[in-house]
Amino acid sequence: MSERLSIVIPSEMHDDLEKLQKILKMDKSTVIRHLLSKSIREVKIETLLDEYRKGKLSLGKAAELAGVNLWEFIEHCRRNQIKLDLTEEEAEIGIRRVEKIDIQKYKKTIKNSLESLEK
Repeated sequence: MSERLSIVIPSEMHDDLEKLQKILKMDKSTVIRHLLSKSIREVKIETLLDEYRKGKLSLGKAAELAGVNLWEFIEHCRRNQIKLDLTEEEAEIGIRRVEKIDIQKYKKTIKNSLESLEK
């Protein structure tokens, strides 16, 4: 379901939207939805990284609330120089998952993904 939203923005922001609209070749509403979606995701991740850093949430719960998988959340932690505070159970789960990875299958999947991007 969609809802209509009316906002007032500064003229400079409107000009930037129009430029972006031309670059992306999208209508204004689609550009705005895209920007909002991306911004909401980023703010959610930033907020939950901070909650994790403060010890208010476990790593798994923060990743879940951020809407990303555990590995992606760990990567955000690394980029933001946030020390991981894993429980023994979380570490064991991670180790078991890594042990199950078929490295040849993984390499093939990555290679196929890269090749499809080049097309």
